[in-house]
Amino acid sequence: MTKTLFIFLISLLITLPVSVDAQRSIKTGLPLISAHRGASRLAPENTCASFVGAIEAGADFVEIDVRTTSDGQQVIVHDNSLKRTTGLNALVSETDYTTIRSLSAGSWFGKDFSEEKVPTLEEICILLNSENKRMGRHVKLYVDCKAIDPSKVVSLLKKYELIDSAVFYGDVETLGKIKEHFEPARLMPSFPGINEADGVIKKIKPYAFDVAYDKLDERTVAFIHGNGVKVFSDLLGNDDRPDAYRKAVEYGIDLIQSDDVDAVRRIYKDFQTHAK
Repeated sequence: MTKTLFIFLISLLITLPVSVDAQRSIKTGLPLISAHRGASRLAPENTCASFVGAIEAGADFVEIDVRTTSDGQQVIVHDNSLKRTTGLNALVSETDYTTIRSLSAGSWFGKDFSEEKVPTLEEICILLNSENKRMGRHVKLYVDCKAIDPSKVVSLLKKYELIDSAVFYGDVETLGKIKEHFEPARLMPSFPGINEADGVIKKIKPYAFDVAYDKLDERTVAFIHGNGVKVFSDLLGNDDRPDAYRKAVEYGIDLIQSDDVDAVRRIYKDFQTHAK
């Protein structure tokens, strides 16, 4: 290789655009952080207040649970029933959006949140774009496909230019339907184990696997990374604690999902301090 060609190649690499995920990895070498149902320890889960809180806390992704109402609206609700978060003892799939919109999605959490409503996916897209502009960041959507209309979900994320950075979690059948509507979609099924993973990889070419924290080990992470797939893991409930965050970092996973973004970031500061 001539000196001129070498210099040209180096300059080309320097000027090539770097993906958002790659920028984060180069900057810190630490897993990305997803806020589970938003900042759900500070505000009622899956509400606008919760998502704004998560963005302000520094989350890289906000996780949303998407379901379909009886009249086809894509709304953000975790449970198949509305009872726990709105008080109405009815299924989302059997309730029209006008009725759902009349309910409080925050009173159960505290009187200060009584005006919070069950948001639509479109409202969250608008909110995310607005907050990203305000904060000068690019927070992404982690879409938990509970009971979605794939064509509507893809259409909305395309409309608001969030489709390329979103990650879709769900069963293999649902993820396959998303891929039919948007072939480059970043899909994430649950990790089925090393023996069955090859079949899933061949079928839908996942962007990532969701690996249960109690299933994480160096061999599993190495196997998944060796297939060019990322490793995401939920550290929730009893696993949402500092020693678990540290272990996940040591395994080299790509994303930690938590109910406490601030707690994860504090552990990251420890890693960065010790690395200096």
